[in-house]
Amino acid sequence: MNTIPYPLTDELRAFFPTLEKLVHTLEAGAQDKLYAFAVLEDLDQFQSHVSQTEATGLTMDRGIVLRILAGRRNFEYATNNFDEAALLAAAETLKAEALDYFQTLEKPPVYTPPSWSDEPLEAFAEPIREQILIGGELPQAGTPVHFGSAYDPSLSESMSKAETAARSKAIKEAIMKEGGDKLASAGCMIRRKVKTRLFADRTRMMSQSLFSSLYYLYAITPSGKTVRDIIGGMAGAEAGATIHEELIAQLVETANKVEHAERIQPGRYRIITGPDVTGVIAHEAFGHTQEGDTCRLGRSCAPGLKRSGTLVGNEHASIINNAGVFAMGKIPYGVNGTHFFDDEGFIARPQVILDEGKLSSPMNDLMSSLVGDINGPSPRQSNGKRESWKRPLMPRQTNTYFTAGDKTLDELAELCGNGFIAEHAHGGMEDPKGMGLTAGTEYLEEVKGGKRTGKLFLGPQGGHIELSDPVPRLLGSILAKSVISEEDPMNETGSEPINKWGGCGKYHKESVEAGCGGPWILWAGITCG
Repeated sequence: MNTIPYPLTDELRAFFPTLEKLVHTLEAGAQDKLYAFAVLEDLDQFQSHVSQTEATGLTMDRGIVLRILAGRRNFEYATNNFDEAALLAAAETLKAEALDYFQTLEKPPVYTPPSWSDEPLEAFAEPIREQILIGGELPQAGTPVHFGSAYDPSLSESMSKAETAARSKAIKEAIMKEGGDKLASAGCMIRRKVKTRLFADRTRMMSQSLFSSLYYLYAITPSGKTVRDIIGGMAGAEAGATIHEELIAQLVETANKVEHAERIQPGRYRIITGPDVTGVIAHEAFGHTQEGDTCRLGRSCAPGLKRSGTLVGNEHASIINNAGVFAMGKIPYGVNGTHFFDDEGFIARPQVILDEGKLSSPMNDLMSSLVGDINGPSPRQSNGKRESWKRPLMPRQTNTYFTAGDKTLDELAELCGNGFIAEHAHGGMEDPKGMGLTAGTEYLEEVKGGKRTGKLFLGPQGGHIELSDPVPRLLGSILAKSVISEEDPMNETGSEPINKWGGCGKYHKESVEAGCGGPWILWAGITCG
C-alpha cells in the first residue's frame, strides 16, 4: 500500500492571507494584552446507505471562528460569511470588546503562544514530525504547514461517489445472499469525510486535512434483532479491505446465534472485554472524569482524588488519551479520533491520564490549562474540540485507551475459567462526580473451562447487556491484559493498541469524533444485567 498525505486544495489554501490579516487586526497594538487566532473549518462528506431502499447524501459546510483571549476570558465570533471587509470589521468589533474587558482587570495575566522552536518534536508521532519539518528545518511563522492523513490514491473507490454507492449495494446484497431465510433484512452504509482546518495565530499558520472512511454493516433477524459490524479509520477505501466473504459469513452466523440466544441471569461474572468494550470503559471511567472543564467547574471527583493521592485502580489500570494515533497494532492507519492539531491549534501528543491507578492532570483545552482546578493550573493538551464552527469549544477526548499487557486472548480465556467475553460495544455512561459507570455490550459469548464455546447470551430483557460497577471497584478488578498484536507480541512496529471508531456527546450532546480502545482485558468480576 503506497500512501500519501491528503493534500490541501488550492481553494482552501487561498484563505491563508485573509486569516493572517484577521489575526493582525485582532492583535494590532495589543499583543501585550491579547492573544488571538483565526480558524477556518471545511467539511466535505459523502454517504451511501443501502437497505430496503438506496439513498445517497452529500454534506458540505464551511465556517470561520475568530477568538481573542483577554485575561482569562474568551471572546469569539463565528460566521460563514467570507467577505473580507465584513470579517475585518467583525475583528475590529471583537477586539474592542476584548480590550474594554481587559481594562477592567487588575494585573491581568497575558498568554504568550509557543513558537515552532518551543515544540517538543520528540513527543510527536512520526507523521506529525515529518510534516512539520521543511527540508529538515523548522518552519517560519509566516510559512504555512500542511498536515494530511495518509491514504492510498491508487484505490479509485476512495474518490468515486459512484463506486462507493456500488460497493455499499454489493455488500448489502452479499449479506442477504449469505443469510437467506435466516435474515429479514440487511444493510450497508459507507461514509467518506474530509474535514479540513486552517489555523493562524502570531507564531504559525497550519492546515490539516483528515480523510476518514466508515463502513457500517448490519443484519436483521426475523424477530427484529440487529447484529452489526463497524469498520473504519483515518484512511480511504483501504479501510474496507477487510470486508470479505469470511467477515460477512461471520456477521450472518452471529445474527443467527443472537436470534436463538438464551438470556443471561443478572449477576457478577468474570468478563473479558474486547478492544471495543475496553475502550468504552476507558472513555467513561477516567475519560470524562478527567476532562478539564469538568474538573475546573467542580463537576468531577478526579481533582480531589488526585490531591489526596487516592488510587482508583490497580497496577493494570493505565489509560492514555492520544490524538496522534496513526497506526494500531498491525493496522497501518489511525481511527476517527485522530488529528494533527486541535481546534485551538495545539499539536497532538499522548497523555497518560491514569498511571497504574494514579490520576494525572486533566485533559485540557487552553482555558482549562490556565485556570486549572483545585490543584492549580496544569499542562495544556490537544483536547480543545468543537462539534463544528457553529458550536462552542470545550475539552473533549480524542482517542482514549488502556495500555497493553503480556497475554494472548487464549491465555486470558484460560485464566478466566468460567465467564463471558464482551466484544461489541453498545454505548456507555458515567457519573464524573459519583463514579458510577455502565458500558453496554451487544451480547456475551460464553467461556467455559477456559475455552470459548461460541454460545451467545443476550440481556435479561432479550436485548443488549449493561456492565455496571463503581469505577474504583471496576479498575481494581483487572487481572490481566493482552498484547497489542499476537502477530507482533513485542510491538516492534511501536504502534498503539486497537482503537475502534466512535463518537461522544457531551452537555447539550455536542457530538465529536472519539476513538476508544485498548487490549483484551480480563476482569475479576463485573455486574451484568
